[in-house]
Amino acid sequence: MLKVSRSGYYAWKKRGKSKLIQKDKELLRNIEHAYTQSRRAYGSPRIYEQLKQEGIKCGRHRIARIMRENAIVAQRQRQYKRATETRHGRNISENILNQNFHVEQPNKVWASDMSVFWTGSGWIYLAIVMDLYSRRIVGWAMKNRMTEELTINALNMAINRRIISNGMIHHSDQGSQYASNRYRDVIKKYGFVSSISRKGNCYDNAVVESFFKTIKAELAREHRFKTREEARTAIFEYIEAFYNRKRLHSGLRYLSPVDYERLNGVSTF
Repeated sequence: MLKVSRSGYYAWKKRGKSKLIQKDKELLRNIEHAYTQSRRAYGSPRIYEQLKQEGIKCGRHRIARIMRENAIVAQRQRQYKRATETRHGRNISENILNQNFHVEQPNKVWASDMSVFWTGSGWIYLAIVMDLYSRRIVGWAMKNRMTEELTINALNMAINRRIISNGMIHHSDQGSQYASNRYRDVIKKYGFVSSISRKGNCYDNAVVESFFKTIKAELAREHRFKTREEARTAIFEYIEAFYNRKRLHSGLRYLSPVDYERLNGVSTF
């Protein structure tokens, strides 16, 4: 019925799998390893860049095909967002940054913000400071309450870790924690030039907003935190061990923040 000769059928059966199929299977194992290491967050473009950095020769479209055939996709999850308190009624600074997120030197522009994670024992708040040059999280802090101390602790960590100088730009949103007298005193003490997002405009701090979207999609997808301590441990590991040191950033030529700094001769901690 299929018009296949008996000898031809048995010859095909003895021949085994083609070299292309064998190479695809080997490549699939490499793809699955890179995918697992990325916390199931990478799609085909980042998988391609990761394998290329590991010296594995392959085509972008071939990787996309193999991932599609094996139902390997970047996993995302919709997350909650809880706004910071902004009812202080003060216009404390202009938007100096003005969405200019491309910075050519380290420690010239820092951006700050805070967000929240739900745990079985209540909310936990995370405040960060990002160096826009490398997108590296240089300061962070966590607390059970959304206070000015939380944001100050994150800023102090960044100050203690990096080389700072007068005239550095510090950008944040209009949250009352960033507008507090104590926080403003730290800004003035170290000679920062303050820049504040316009009210209700998330695009003015889009890079930090993107980080929070990423950490919530990738971390909260894997964890349902039973306690705040469990969340603290997971968030610490994500920031310091994965995001800063391993996660490929499309805006950094598919390098991690730490590798991008090293490649450009920046002293890293």
